[in-house]
Amino acid sequence: MKRVAVAGFSHETNTFAEGVTTFDDFVRGRGFPGLMFGGELVRTLRGKSMPTGAFLDAAEELGFELLPLLWTFPQPSGLIEQDACDRILQMLLERLEAVLPVDGVLLELHGAMVTEDLPDAEGHVLARIRELVGPEIPIVSTLDLHANISPLMVRESDALVGYDTYPHVDAYERGWDAARLLISAIEGETRPVSALAQVPMLIGPPRQCTLTSPMSDIMELAHEAEERPGILNVTVSGGFPFADIPNCGASVTVTADGDRGLATTTAQDIARAMWDRRDEFRLTLTPVEDAIEYALQTGDGPVILADGSDNPGGGAPCDGTVMLQALVEANVPGSTVAIIADPEAVAGAIEAGVGNEVTLTVGGKTDDRHGPPLTLTGYVRMIFDGRFANKGPMYTGVEANMGRTVVFVVGEVEIVLTEQRIQPYDCQALRCVGIEPRDRLLIGLKSAVHFRADYGPIARAIFEVDTPGVHNPDVTKLQFQRLRRPIWPLDEIDELP
Repeated sequence: MKRVAVAGFSHETNTFAEGVTTFDDFVRGRGFPGLMFGGELVRTLRGKSMPTGAFLDAAEELGFELLPLLWTFPQPSGLIEQDACDRILQMLLERLEAVLPVDGVLLELHGAMVTEDLPDAEGHVLARIRELVGPEIPIVSTLDLHANISPLMVRESDALVGYDTYPHVDAYERGWDAARLLISAIEGETRPVSALAQVPMLIGPPRQCTLTSPMSDIMELAHEAEERPGILNVTVSGGFPFADIPNCGASVTVTADGDRGLATTTAQDIARAMWDRRDEFRLTLTPVEDAIEYALQTGDGPVILADGSDNPGGGAPCDGTVMLQALVEANVPGSTVAIIADPEAVAGAIEAGVGNEVTLTVGGKTDDRHGPPLTLTGYVRMIFDGRFANKGPMYTGVEANMGRTVVFVVGEVEIVLTEQRIQPYDCQALRCVGIEPRDRLLIGLKSAVHFRADYGPIARAIFEVDTPGVHNPDVTKLQFQRLRRPIWPLDEIDELP
């Protein structure tokens, strides 16, 4: 039986975010154990709609021996402390060395991990694994659609299989694709070779959404290419534009069966198609006041205000107050804000108790880039432990933990206060605290796009609102220092380099 080592080492690093990501952050995780080894990895992730969940199922159905090493994926945040990366990588390599020889390596990586010393952390991880297993052992990894794919990542792996959807509702399926590709390479049925075409474009998250054009059209081109003889996989990455590193940006990676020339020309053709439609990737944000006025005029909800600039799913602090302040001042009936991560405010509300009035200082405590702290008086409607499992189409069944959670009502506005940063993309984040999204006129969400998977079918209207922050969808407002230039839309480029 073929022996396949499996590991997950992921982080989405926002280099503009305040603070650093520590080893303890990897241990803490986000909802389920953050740093898992061996059997714990298997027990926790089996049945989850994630790449590693697919690896576990594929081992049984494809008939290979699965050798679980470690898995960790903390909340997106700032630069990773180098010591934290080094410690986790050393754990991974020691466990891999202990199970050698192996026939292949399956990895769940993100593709946008940056440490204090490594702008291309995944490239470094892949290179160290390659050094240990040797040049003949196939290495296949899944990647997030927001990966900043580098030449080193492509060179040190046999194939990179990225998500095809944003919201990411196909993570499990892409895990299966990666497993099938690896086994076919191990058994000699295919000889995967890959080529990368980087596209000099920074694309704001809302325009990377694969539910709408132009990204949906580019993905269709990728799927058509995968049907051609000799093409094993096409990965279109929108990139993670909140990383000030040389390889930040969109890209196309193609894996072909033994034909690097075919992989190269196919990647270049799709990259050209993306580049030619670059003006369609421009983004327009809506003033918060205009979105509120629309909801009040129509009276038909739920109207979703997506506060992408303070999206914790991209490393923002999740305690921004600009959208909240506008809603409180307008006193919009039937309105909810999810979420404000503020342990201090949560503690104050719990001390006051359910049903009691209290004045709290809410939000704006991480930095001065997401709005000031607000002094608000309201009453405590609910106190909850903050645990729920996703029931929507994205990461179905995966547990989430908001920490101690409070519903704090100020006038007509419900505010979900939490101890932990978490992107509330699943409706269960509201339903678990007694708020039914269908019954609300206006919902302000700290999310850029992922919420569309679960909220989209019930939303009457969706606005990407114009707020400040380290995850601002308008990438022209970010201050880059290490990014390769020229790059669109920061620079005017006439021809694709």
